[in-house]
Amino acid sequence: MQFDELRFLAQQAAVDLVGRGRPVVPTVVLPGPSRTVLLALPDLPDDDEDRHAVLAGVATDRIAADGVPCWGFVAEADVAGRDGVLVAYGARRHAPELTAAHFDADDALDAFVPAEPLDPTALPFLHPLQHAVDALPGTGDAFADLDPKRAGGEGLPLHP
Repeated sequence: MQFDELRFLAQQAAVDLVGRGRPVVPTVVLPGPSRTVLLALPDLPDDDEDRHAVLAGVATDRIAADGVPCWGFVAEADVAGRDGVLVAYGARRHAPELTAAHFDADDALDAFVPAEPLDPTALPFLHPLQHAVDALPGTGDAFADLDPKRAGGEGLPLHP
């Protein structure tokens, strides 16, 4: 898996979540070698400090403990004055990026805008996820263990 594939995986998770109906529950995407875990956070607080605490727990319990070298985050949000979905993602030795898509008239997603680096002051509650992957022991290729295609698999399936 390459970093662009992580973007695609996080966007596909957003499409899958939107397909389940609105509102889209804030969800952490945790790619793994045999499956991708979508960790719904229905009670994610509104306050950034409280959100930071919740995601610090996710970082400790799910990223650091399981050695997951990358992450994604999907949430419904106001995107340039319209309803849409934000998708943030990051990986060990890769600065987080952000993309978004508006809802169309049928509550499906329009095309995602090109990804851009996530401003360090934006979405500060996501910092624990990136800190956790950056703190993992060094490997030659942060994505090598997450790519089932390298072992003859069909790709990463999404599982709720």
